[in-house]
Amino acid sequence: MTASADSGAAPRPDHLGRAENEALAERLGVLALSLTVERADDLTASCRRLRLAGEDLAALEPLAGQDLMISLDTDGDRTRRRRYTIRHFDRAGRSVDLDIALHGDGPGMRWAAAAEPGTGVEAIGPRGKVSVAQDAEWHLFIGDDSFAPAALNMAEAVPSEQTVVLAIEIDGPGHEQPSNVRAAVLGPRWVHRNSASPGDPAPLLDALAATELPPGRGHAYIGGEHALVTALRDAVIERGMEPDSINHKPYWRLGRQNAANGEPDRG
Repeated sequence: MTASADSGAAPRPDHLGRAENEALAERLGVLALSLTVERADDLTASCRRLRLAGEDLAALEPLAGQDLMISLDTDGDRTRRRRYTIRHFDRAGRSVDLDIALHGDGPGMRWAAAAEPGTGVEAIGPRGKVSVAQDAEWHLFIGDDSFAPAALNMAEAVPSEQTVVLAIEIDGPGHEQPSNVRAAVLGPRWVHRNSASPGDPAPLLDALAATELPPGRGHAYIGGEHALVTALRDAVIERGMEPDSINHKPYWRLGRQNAANGEPDRG
């Protein structure tokens, strides 16, 4: 299913949290962005791609793996936000693509499922400190489908003479996402969850155990459900990787809604 905006002038964005965003963006040293949904596509049955456009994007300079923080609604006296990786950035077209996993029933998923062309969006960015390690010879990207946009975006930024090891968990056949990785790719690429529950680390732990890691200096990037990320980090260290060559980031926590700032509940 695909929707796109008319070719005429885009409607003015809504201004949910604009003043608050400007103050937060200034404090963080990033941009406050007033954007409009230009396209809304079902990339797979479990992933929706939103294309956001606006002249504010002319000044954006994201690194691979960075994200935008989107203002969704208000939660009491606070603006509720969620962070989504910039899957593609088109400076000339003044647009970004955000790929959003559709699981659970949280405010971010509901926003992504309901967004239509013409919807106004307030955002700040680019956010995120993790990008492709410049001193590595090979790169392991492993995690669940919430990590897929960041993993694929960074994998596509790896130089063609290096190697990518890719293991991303998805629901099953037909949920694979398109990518254009220039480097040689090892590993299963896609690990089907099948009968396992989201957040169960077993499928990815099994995939990692069955994957031969290249020699030389490697770097691992791990993302997804909180407990899954911890289990994978421990397993990667057991495979001989040093902790300072691993970036790990929980995106969500099983059974708990993320906090208003978009981060998993740490309680």
